[in-house]
Amino acid sequence: MLREPVAIKGMGDALWFTFGPAPWPEALKALESRLAANPAFFVGGRAVLALGDRILEEADLLALVALLNRFGLALAGVLTEHPVTQAVVRRMGLPLQPPLSERAPEARELPLESAWLIRRTLRAGHYLQVEGHLCVIGDVHPGAEVAASGDIVIWGRLLGTAHAGCEGDEGAAVYALELRPVQLRIGRYIARSPEEHRRLTPEQAFVQDGRIVVEPWRPLLWWERWLSRLFR
Repeated sequence: MLREPVAIKGMGDALWFTFGPAPWPEALKALESRLAANPAFFVGGRAVLALGDRILEEADLLALVALLNRFGLALAGVLTEHPVTQAVVRRMGLPLQPPLSERAPEARELPLESAWLIRRTLRAGHYLQVEGHLCVIGDVHPGAEVAASGDIVIWGRLLGTAHAGCEGDEGAAVYALELRPVQLRIGRYIARSPEEHRRLTPEQAFVQDGRIVVEPWRPLLWWERWLSRLFR
């Protein structure tokens, strides 16, 4: 059973907000605190609300949708087990999310991996860790640190610290338009950018033969690595 008021997890192309048994005002307050702690994370995201067997009125759902909209989240679906809440959701014209067990299988189903997108520059003192892959549209300055259990993509300059595969995945990789980190980690391997390294072209770093290697970011090699991760 979920003990915290609300849990957030990336699934497919949406963020799932799963609510525990806490009173609804407490759950809403907890959700607002989670969103306000890192607002740039959620802008432009899709939200699925997993309400369990909770009974909610129209005013409760309106407050919840307004909170999501305030942080730039679009409602993708509402998953509820209670018929009263289901009726309210239908009456409001909100999208009902079918249970996972009832979804029709796709003709060609590929494994999905969670990913996080942040649109901002991370400056000294910022620390960011996610479960799944991480894409930062902006720079990571010296003194800032990013970590992900999967790959890290920096659409900008990586000048701080990055740790891909932070839960032990040595098949993870780091990609950046400018790769000059203070420290680079992939799984259990650690490397530093050499002082003479001044290549100003997109690069990728990954583990090969027991050490971290850096090469130009070639689209073909990128796709080969992703395909091998999907079907391994």
